[in-house]
Parts: sequence; C-alpha cells; structure tokens
Amino acid sequence: MKTAFLIALASMALRVVLLGVGRAPDPPFYMPVHLLALVLIPFLAARSMLRDEPRSGVPQLFRAGFRAAALYTLLIAAFLLAYYTWMDVTSFPVHINALVDQAIAAGHDEADARSRFERFFTPFNYASLSFFLLLLLGAFNTLLTTLLVHKVLRRMT
Repeated sequence: MKTAFLIALASMALRVVLLGVGRAPDPPFYMPVHLLALVLIPFLAARSMLRDEPRSGVPQLFRAGFRAAALYTLLIAAFLLAYYTWMDVTSFPVHINALVDQAIAAGHDEADARSRFERFFTPFNYASLSFFLLLLLGAFNTLLTTLLVHKVLRRMT
C-alpha cells in the first residue's frame, strides 16, 4: 500500500511539475504513466506478499495487488478532479474549442456542438471515467501479474 501511495504521489508531482514548466500534457497523453504504474504496483504488492508469506495462494496475491492498484486509482482520480478544477483550468476549454471547430467544419451548429461538448468534457466526468477505466485496467493487470508471480516468482524463491 505504501508503494502505491508513493507511486501515486510521484505521478501527481510529475504532472504538477510539467504544468509548472509549461509542458502540461493533454488529458489522454498522460495515460502511459498510469499504465506503467498499474503494471508496477500489483507486481510489487504481490511480490512483497509472497516474500512475507511464501505460502500465499492466488486469491491472497490478487487481493494484495488489487488493493494497492485500487488505492492508486482512487488517489489519482481525486487528484485529477482537483488538478483540472483548480490547476490546469485551460485544458478543457482549449480541447472543447478544437472539437467545436471540427464540428463546424463538419456542418454542425456551433451552439449545439459547444453545449454538448461542454456538458461532457468536465473535470468531474474526466476524473470519473478515469477512475472506472483505471480500476478495470488495474484489475486486469493485477490478474496477469498475480499469475506471473504465482507461476514464475514462486519457483524462484
């Protein structure tokens, strides 16, 4: 759990530093960092549990890995909500304007397109969708890393 907290803190710090130096990534382009974290966290949690309790089975390893991945996901979702609400307030308006321009070029009404995009592209929606998708990805990665730890690392210890 401590590892998940530290990795989440490092991810948050990286995003704030990138914003501070004027290189804030667009919302979807930061996902590789989260993907890497959601591979590392379950692996490290399951490996730690296997080291502490060598007779742990797959359910115990999965529970340890998923608990850590869920903590990371929860912390990141809360941070994303705060980040896009108070820190990077220009990201969504810029993205919405680009989408409205594309909709106008496709022949749609500007007012209708703008209202639809402004209703959908909000910090709350982004944080909520990120939470559920990262949680799903965390469960899948936890399953894979649990099987890897159970089948491969158990034999090595």
